[in-house]
Amino acid sequence: MALGSSFAEREILLGEIAEADPIDCRRCDAVCCRLSVTVMPDDAVPGYLLDTDEAGRTVMARNDEGWCAAIDPYHLRCTIYSQRPAICRQFAMGGDDCRLVRQDYRRQQHDASTIFSTLHP
Repeated sequence: MALGSSFAEREILLGEIAEADPIDCRRCDAVCCRLSVTVMPDDAVPGYLLDTDEAGRTVMARNDEGWCAAIDPYHLRCTIYSQRPAICRQFAMGGDDCRLVRQDYRRQQHDASTIFSTLHP
């Protein structure tokens, strides 16, 4: 299910994952750090971490593996936490968006695993 799903679908999905383990960023796969992050003019992000997307918007750059370029890959922590974009500040740990992104990621991982095991029994 995509993040742009209908309100009813979103409520059903949130109900499905509400009983999941409590979310703690220290035990997370930093799935949110794989989302496209639009940088607003008031954001004080260092220029070397900025990129332009296909629509011409200023976004956080990504590394070769699709992670936000500001993430420390060894500790899964933001290296510019005090300067992170406003949208990152609004993305609440354990909030609805966090839970939806994590659920979508888990489904993608499960689907990939299922396809792999079907192709390589």
